[in-house]
Amino acid sequence: MKIKQPLVDICVSVTLVMLLHSTATKAAENQMPKRIVEHVVWDKTPIKVTLPVGIERRIDFPVPGSKFEVPEKLLHKSKPIQMREDGSIYWTALEPFSFERVQFVTPTGYSYFLDVQAVDNKKGSYSDYERPLVIIDTRIKQNDDKEKDAQGLASAKKLNYDYVDLVRMASQSIYGPERLIKNLPGVTRIGVNTCPVRIYRGGHVVTEPIAQWKANTVPSLYVTAIRVTSNSLEDTVWDPRRIRGEFVAAAAQHPLVKAAMEIGDTTTWYLVSKLPFKEAAPSTCQTRKEVASNE
Repeated sequence: MKIKQPLVDICVSVTLVMLLHSTATKAAENQMPKRIVEHVVWDKTPIKVTLPVGIERRIDFPVPGSKFEVPEKLLHKSKPIQMREDGSIYWTALEPFSFERVQFVTPTGYSYFLDVQAVDNKKGSYSDYERPLVIIDTRIKQNDDKEKDAQGLASAKKLNYDYVDLVRMASQSIYGPERLIKNLPGVTRIGVNTCPVRIYRGGHVVTEPIAQWKANTVPSLYVTAIRVTSNSLEDTVWDPRRIRGEFVAAAAQHPLVKAAMEIGDTTTWYLVSKLPFKEAAPSTCQTRKEVASNE
């Protein structure tokens, strides 16, 4: 006579087998190599990119870039965006923002558009958004070094720009026609507070930052363009020794600032520093009247 196994024992056995199978499956999945690079083929459709707030994400373009155009409001919601000369972008969002379009411009004439957003870590995992994003353009032969670099195996190329290179680029960006501007690879425009600051001793001029760039040299260098407007009935002669702040180089678009209301009463100065302007400048924002009353 056959003895039937109790139903409860059968259920327990099946449940145990299922649990063992689930545990083994998860263990196998944990042992499987994770895909650490995300590849996207450029098809002329803007690529959607999500940045995890507080975590740096790298975006690799097929070719080096000459300019990375980002809306000003996104610059204020991010750490300074770094651009390497091989076409890699390093971007860390400081706060969430909705999709905005950015453009990566190359010297070859190719441009790539991204629709970028930043999100909070609400679910406790950023794994999908932390991976480097590699953009593939079928029009361009891929470089094996690019894939190696995506795996973290290639070393960064050092940039050897000097102060003259940075000042010349800043001057061309302010005064040159758009079609003739040639940005330096690895140099990215970053945000700067444009309120007046007191940085010049002895001259009755109003000094206002209007643009700032960061060069990914070692160490990093920053160049800031300062709009200078006369507030005096006398001419002001440029004297870099009167500049206040931690600056390693300074240059003037015009060495003479004419008296107020005369032609030439406004010009641009360029200040190079090893720190962002807000850290290199000695003072906080002032009113135009306060700045103009420099002693």
